[in-house]
Amino acid sequence: MKRITTLTLCLVTALVLMAQGDPRSISMTGIPVEGVIDSMDVRLRAAGLTQWGSSEDGEDFYYRGKFYGIRAKFTVSLSPTTRLVRSASVSIGPYRTKGMIGRNFSYFLHKLQQEHGEMTQRGDSYYIMTDYGSVRLSQVDNGDGSTDIRVFYFASGAFYKDAYMMGLHGNVQEVVTENAVAEDQFLHFSEDGRLDNPDLAERHYDGYGYLLSGKMAEKEGHSDVSYTYSSSSHLLRRTLTNPVAGITYVHEYTYNQTDEVQSENQKVYDKTGECIMTIQLNNNYLTRDDMGNWTSNQLTLTYWEKGMQSQRTQVLQKRTIAYWE
Repeated sequence: MKRITTLTLCLVTALVLMAQGDPRSISMTGIPVEGVIDSMDVRLRAAGLTQWGSSEDGEDFYYRGKFYGIRAKFTVSLSPTTRLVRSASVSIGPYRTKGMIGRNFSYFLHKLQQEHGEMTQRGDSYYIMTDYGSVRLSQVDNGDGSTDIRVFYFASGAFYKDAYMMGLHGNVQEVVTENAVAEDQFLHFSEDGRLDNPDLAERHYDGYGYLLSGKMAEKEGHSDVSYTYSSSSHLLRRTLTNPVAGITYVHEYTYNQTDEVQSENQKVYDKTGECIMTIQLNNNYLTRDDMGNWTSNQLTLTYWEKGMQSQRTQVLQKRTIAYWE
């Protein structure tokens, strides 16, 4: 019964995320520019686009359809290393009169700023950069007296959100923590964003790279792991159930305004459902790097175990973070 409930929860979570899109990606008219090409293809077709071809190396895929209501040509490109969607470009035109170019350029600028926010002008182009990518609006001279309007989307964030689940920003490669408490001292992430952890097997991700379930190797058997997210895609709860040991671990998280983990509450339940241990972790971040990730933290830890008095201590943590280029 518990297995069915967990599976149902994972499916419901996936549907919620699929319905709302992914807030941790750069989007093209609401379509996240990320993931495997098959998932991207489904989203584009659902938006009314038609694929008409691809490049010989299989890195570029071509579509036709409407962009903010106007007929356009689309190219979706994959990263040659991860084989995941990395960018998309939209070409509208050709236009042969300055009046038509000016009116449509202003129209697309207005639409892009409605979706992404105020754009910055650099020469004849407009840009906006976010934590997850960038958008550029420009004009391209075709060399035959005509001009195309071009919109280019580049995804700079990782597709798999394992690092974001831990409150990290950017395409993190490695994290080394001094005085790690209730976490690993060394964390390493692949270029596509997956946490390198051989003990976490049979992982299931949704179409936006959020981990839904897996199996964690334990001293006694394994734990079934499930993940619950908020409507804004923050990890709210991680639950590990070990049927052999009869133990359930529940990790609950709260966040501050910059998406960092403010507190973590860990509870351990025995097979009767009684709580036999709690660990409360509260963070006070002191310094951060250029990506906004903390590099020093004053951690307050409160520990209680059944039959014992609770204990409280503070730990000064420091960490070094490396990023994928």
